[in-house]
Amino acid sequence: MRDKRNNQWLLSLTLGIVLAISTGCSSNSSTPAPPASTTGLTVTVTTSTAGGSYAPRNVVAIWVENSAGTYVKTLTVYAAARQSDLTNWSTSSGGNKVDAVTGATQNNTGTIYGVWNGTDVAGKLVADGSYKVCMEFTDKNGTGNFSTFTFTKGATAATLTPDNVASFSSISLKWVPLI
Repeated sequence: MRDKRNNQWLLSLTLGIVLAISTGCSSNSSTPAPPASTTGLTVTVTTSTAGGSYAPRNVVAIWVENSAGTYVKTLTVYAAARQSDLTNWSTSSGGNKVDAVTGATQNNTGTIYGVWNGTDVAGKLVADGSYKVCMEFTDKNGTGNFSTFTFTKGATAATLTPDNVASFSSISLKWVPLI
């Protein structure tokens, strides 16, 4: 019996390590890290509680809109049953998660990532120009904090570090021109 338990434990440990490696997660993280080197937009942000009744559990979304405010693509959305509490994202995207990193409601706040390859939900490359990264976070039953950050998609690399805002800090928007 002891050998069977040891084998089950070893199998569970091995599967956990394989899962962590294949998804890019460390044992201390529930969100995958962005690729080490990529073209397009890489968004990094640290979330913090808004003091809602579900805290530290939270739902969060990151997406891109064009300069006119038209939805382009979801990058990241962590929300299961409480997806409807991301009211700005739901209204803009219609719940579209094509090519997005998705997951369940987050158990804690922390650093999350989003990567955009410059395409819309249909997979078509969008024109160079001004775009907005939108972020929404809530830890309550209802609309939470929402912020937008403008960047330029174009032939010039740029890294922006906007000021901290409610629920979002250490924000980095890194654009690397598409090849």
